[in-house]
Order: sequence, then C-alpha cells, then structure tokens
Amino acid sequence: MASASNDEPSNLARAMWVFLGFMLVGPFFAGLAVAIALVVAPVIGMGAWLPDPVQPVGSAAVAAFVWAAIPSAIAAIIVIPQVLRLGRFGWIEAAAGGVVGFAAVAVSTGVPDRELLPCLAFIAGLVSIGVQRAMEAGGIIRSKA
Repeated sequence: MASASNDEPSNLARAMWVFLGFMLVGPFFAGLAVAIALVVAPVIGMGAWLPDPVQPVGSAAVAAFVWAAIPSAIAAIIVIPQVLRLGRFGWIEAAAGGVVGFAAVAVSTGVPDRELLPCLAFIAGLVSIGVQRAMEAGGIIRSKA
C-alpha cells in the first residue's frame, strides 16, 4: 500500500513482493544455471564433474526449477525481516539466505553427490544475489542510499 505522503509501497508490500520474487525468480535462475552448466562444462573441460548419465538440458533445468522452490522460500524468509525493517536487503543477506536455504534442503533430502555440496551452495548464493539485484533493479526493494 502506498503511504499518504508519497507513492512508495510500504515495507509490508515490499516483503510480499520479495517472497513472490524469490519463489519465481530464484528457481528460474537456478534452472538457468543448471542449463548453462550442462552446456558449458564439456566445452571448458569440466565434463567429468557432471553426473553420469547426463540428463537432457531441458529436463534437468525444469527439475532444478522445481527443486529450488523450497530453498528459495527459506531464503525469502531469511531476508524478509530486513525488508520489513529497512525496505531492502543487501547482497550479503541474499547470499547467506541462498546458501542456508540450499544447505537446509540439500541435507534434509540427502543429495547423492555430497562432494559437490560446497560448489552448489556457492552457486545457490550467487543465484540469490541475482534475485536481490533483479528486485533492486525492478524497484521492488529500495536501492542502497
């Protein structure tokens, strides 16, 4: 809701849009990251890091999109207190939320390739930072003053 003195949304409205943004943009970026990794890894000599057998790019990206919904919700819950208080959250909060959300779901669901968890957690943090930047660019959260 807009306040009477200006046309800016309230922090509560921003928090709602942040949650929705994380639930849609976060999984999209995660699926995009998986698709890029599957296409680029063999080209740059990192094909051995990919699971055997490799899934088709489209189905792997869709699976990543679906799987990323719960970690994205956890990341949103982690940053929402900052949004309610300040109307924004920074890249460090976004990265921490992404890593914690990914780690919580990965450990609880039993990811088969445990040696890849640190790398995947780092990518989850980068995805979350991408969501934060997208929301800042779209005016959903305030820019740093």
